Amino acid sequence: MRRWVGALLALALSALAVPSGASAGEALRVEAVGNAYVASAADRDAARRRAIAEALFSAALSGGAALKGHTVMDKGRITADLAILRPTGRILSHELVSARLDGALWTVRVSALVGPAPEEGCGARRRLIVSATPPVIAVAPGAPAWADPLAHRLALDVAALLRGHPGTQLDSVAPVFDAPVAASLDYQALTRGSSVPAPGDHRLAQSIAVEARGKTVHLGMELAFLGPDGRIDRRSFARAARVPGGGTLGYLTGSSRSAAEAALTDGILQEVRAMLDALSCEAPEARIVMSSNGLSVPIGTAHGLTRASLAFVDDAGGNFDILEITQLGARSAALRPLDPTRAPGVYHGRRVYFLEAGL
Repeated sequence: MRRWVGALLALALSALAVPSGASAGEALRVEAVGNAYVASAADRDAARRRAIAEALFSAALSGGAALKGHTVMDKGRITADLAILRPTGRILSHELVSARLDGALWTVRVSALVGPAPEEGCGARRRLIVSATPPVIAVAPGAPAWADPLAHRLALDVAALLRGHPGTQLDSVAPVFDAPVAASLDYQALTRGSSVPAPGDHRLAQSIAVEARGKTVHLGMELAFLGPDGRIDRRSFARAARVPGGGTLGYLTGSSRSAAEAALTDGILQEVRAMLDALSCEAPEARIVMSSNGLSVPIGTAHGLTRASLAFVDDAGGNFDILEITQLGARSAALRPLDPTRAPGVYHGRRVYFLEAGL
């Protein structure tokens, strides 16, 4: 049996996929149909998932496709000729329109949004569990006396935002130690903890710097989210406020200090909230690990997965596969390829993203 992608080609091209009209570079709303036969009574649910996977594959093709050919010749004779068609569009979200079992044949219809992520709306939801390091705060000697408490207050506001945001959970705020002894024997780690995140969680690093430049005070802040797959999302913020003619001492009291503090923090928390909105709006992602127990990822229900989630392998190397969840815990999930001919070892280290399949 050839690769599942090759086998799906004829099925996907024959399945109904009707785009609702969008220009290049925009997301498309398409409808697609998928079919799968039930091999046995125990295969009923798995066959339904295969039908949904076929429909999603067909929908993804509506967002564009790449055709790759591989030909091997020996003394002028073709010994191998393989063409692989894979979607270049990405399923952003979908709804299960209908599902019907007729005898041993499942027929499902899905409505999917395919293409680049839309500027508005949320195609999927994940929950970011964050372990943060204490903020690195640097206040230059020439800065106003109130600059240091202002920077610390801003850092506390960011932590409070992480605790209150519906898409994030602040697990801990503690330093990372590079001690030569085991963390369990390190005094600081025992008394203060460590921010080393659990597999599947995010780490947040935050830095704030304040300095005076002539008659202005400048505040800069940088946030860096390190994901479980090694991806880093950074955001920098810069604000400035004018020092009045009365000098730094005049800032210690009165409305001029309040105005400067407001100018140095203006809109920062709103931008941080927008950043968290965007990160949590993405589909849950992780890297697959192969062990003696099979394939797994270090994310689970705590990160937004459900038993209805399907795992999509889609990378720049031209690979596209779908896996299903066989066991689901709070912080881990066991996976199995929907294509039974695929060797599990080929998925080790591969990045996957998860979408709800409506099962």
